[in-house]
Amino acid sequence: MITENELKEHGYEVLPRAGWLRIDCTMMPKDWYDICKDFGVDPSCDEIILAIAGVKQVFWSNEETE
Repeated sequence: MITENELKEHGYEVLPRAGWLRIDCTMMPKDWYDICKDFGVDPSCDEIILAIAGVKQVFWSNEETE
């Protein structure tokens, strides 16, 4: 489990309240098996719900996108 301090050490802002992100098998049917494998869940499940505790803003510079 990731701790609050670990989030902060990696540049994340800890959210005052946790959030949830739902991904279901109809959103990305071609990638579903790989997504489930990456999260260590059974690909026969219908959806994955991710708990979100922190956020990190990433800005791409013009040099990186060109």
